[in-house]
Amino acid sequence: MTNFKIEKLSTIVIPVKNMDRSIHFYKNVLGLTEEFIEDGMAYFSVGPGESKMTIMLHIIDEPEPVEKGVIFELLADDVTKAVASIKSAGGKIMQEPVDREWGVKEAVISDPDGYRIWIVQPLS
Repeated sequence: MTNFKIEKLSTIVIPVKNMDRSIHFYKNVLGLTEEFIEDGMAYFSVGPGESKMTIMLHIIDEPEPVEKGVIFELLADDVTKAVASIKSAGGKIMQEPVDREWGVKEAVISDPDGYRIWIVQPLS
């Protein structure tokens, strides 16, 4: 047993090859809030107040292949509208929205470096 408690997931760090392309994707295609950009890193916030989480883009020479990379999930109020908006902004759709037996509508997209992002919406 530990003498500490993990409170929440606070930051996801994503290695990227092209910072400008990735900033465009996360800001303009996904609509995330840009917090700041400095020294080869770009920070975006997701969610309000105490539940806020950070996605940090970090420029490196060779990001890990997607098989060894991160897959994360974003909660949307309307997955179908999100996918339509992402498509119209030039985003890559890996899987169109599907109702899953575990109670979510789910779509899968890809960022410019090939990382998969699940977009989900509760069905109930």
